[in-house]
Amino acid sequence: MTYTTILRPLRIDPDALPLEPLVLEPAAFQSPLPVQNYRLIFRDDTVGMAVGIWDTTTMQEAFGPYPGDEFITVLNGSFSILDAHGKAVTGHAGESATFRNAIPVSWKQEGYLRKIYLTLQDPVAETPDIDSATGGVIVLDRQPLTVGFDNNGRVVFRNDAGTMSVEHRIHQGRSLPSAPSATHELCRVLSGEITLTDNQGGIERFTADDHVFIPKGTSVAREISDGTEAYHVFVKA
Repeated sequence: MTYTTILRPLRIDPDALPLEPLVLEPAAFQSPLPVQNYRLIFRDDTVGMAVGIWDTTTMQEAFGPYPGDEFITVLNGSFSILDAHGKAVTGHAGESATFRNAIPVSWKQEGYLRKIYLTLQDPVAETPDIDSATGGVIVLDRQPLTVGFDNNGRVVFRNDAGTMSVEHRIHQGRSLPSAPSATHELCRVLSGEITLTDNQGGIERFTADDHVFIPKGTSVAREISDGTEAYHVFVKA
């Protein structure tokens, strides 16, 4: 599917959506093959974006370029991203993280992991040659809250192509009239409440740890309670 086929806010409820098994290639792993499953929520093939839920058992991927820019929220378990020297960046359940396209790393973990993800991989661009993983994985929840904020928000990640950004916002209370979204947007509410009303009058409220994806072109009115804190992932299409 592409973004032209669905123009409404999509709640991502991991417990309401069954997962489907993935077919895996042994060459993609240093470890024995794990069991992995996924549920695709939305994709836009023109820009190489996908949004969904993914899980896996214990495994370690082959070392190499990370396949695209990515934002995740870990729902269960934990992960380690290893660089060429074995130095690890780890993430745990409840945390969100970003990954820079093409950094040289290996994903390693012990035990079960489940995540919500948004990946962006340009289907026609060549993979850039990046020789260091330093700074390529950011666990957002560990960033100092007071650093870099301007007008109640800050950009915590922007990809090299300039087509994806992640903002950490603390909102003032406000109401925004219905208008088409200029980008694809994935939102994770950290605290407070965001209420979306679509053009058919459907109303949905999102509170702490809820995720919603809004395809480009979707017209929604927004009611945001004062002090609401959220991550917003924007993808140009």
